[in-house]
Amino acid sequence: MKIDMILVFAVVTGLVAIPYIAFILFGSGRTKKLSTRLKDEAKLKGLNLEQKENWNSRAIGLDTQKGQLLFGQLLDDTVTVQHLDLNTVSRILVHEVVVSKKIDGKHQQTLEAVNLEFISKTAEASRMLSFYDSEIDPAQNYEVKRAKKWNELIEAQLTPARRTAVAA
Repeated sequence: MKIDMILVFAVVTGLVAIPYIAFILFGSGRTKKLSTRLKDEAKLKGLNLEQKENWNSRAIGLDTQKGQLLFGQLLDDTVTVQHLDLNTVSRILVHEVVVSKKIDGKHQQTLEAVNLEFISKTAEASRMLSFYDSEIDPAQNYEVKRAKKWNELIEAQLTPARRTAVAA
């Protein structure tokens, strides 16, 4: 009787544990691909990314010494990496795109996109980094909070340049 219970316990545990482990192993391949590409790009440009974060097929890294930012995004198994020189940025803004929809007879606000806009010191066009897009990935994972956090980190990088400009 005791062997039967051990066998049932082992089978049930296996039925739960094997899919869980498989999801972790197969799902982390995309994340590793993005992370590896961001590290390779940082190494290629001679950057030391002190601040890094990965989420929902996106990764961001900041070199505070050189004032450089790398942002990577994985779309359709293609990794794109954007490099931003923060020394050419005058300010940064967080854009939240919220749409009002009528669902079940009630008006509800839904978050459609969260972007960081980098406004250049020169007449160059501003650049946008997409922290969240509901059409690409409908699952939200604190993107507004994350965008505001990175806004503060990057603003801290921009403030020493502003202080020296005002003092001069």
